[in-house]
Amino acid sequence: MKKPLLETNISALNEGLELLSLLTQSHYIKGYKPAFNSTIGAHFRHVLEHYRCFMGQYESGEICYDNRQRDQRLESDIVYAHTTIENLMVSLQQLTKHDLNRSCKLKDQQLTDTVKSTIYRELLFLQSHTVHHFAIIAAMARSLGVQPADDFGVAIATRSYEHSVDNESMAATVAVERD
Repeated sequence: MKKPLLETNISALNEGLELLSLLTQSHYIKGYKPAFNSTIGAHFRHVLEHYRCFMGQYESGEICYDNRQRDQRLESDIVYAHTTIENLMVSLQQLTKHDLNRSCKLKDQQLTDTVKSTIYRELLFLQSHTVHHFAIIAAMARSLGVQPADDFGVAIATRSYEHSVDNESMAATVAVERD
């Protein structure tokens, strides 16, 4: 049951790789003011830094996403971002069932105490966080005329809902056609 969440994180990162293959270096670093005060590269950097932070800290049992290494090269170099995603996917694949079942604590600059969590719960956060930023990236890419996959940046729950609605509509259409 816990393996699919790991796979959804890897799948999300793979979707990021697919989008990167559609972008040029100039797309990656283009600014989007006033609609967005950032770049596609800045959003990828932010997402990838969170994964790096998680991978670098989870074994200690304490994770602080505020205490992550800021790597400006991730924001400005599309090839480096691509390589980083591939490396993160390999690292995630190496997590064991034992790793996923571990407890951990979260720290935050706003909190004086830590918050109890689990590695599995943090993977849920990372997947949700990634989809959120990918939705913004998708809007930025479309503004450049780049067409990401239709479900790029769409939450799993939304994908499931839309799939069930499509199936219901198709079933209703078939039923009407048979009558």
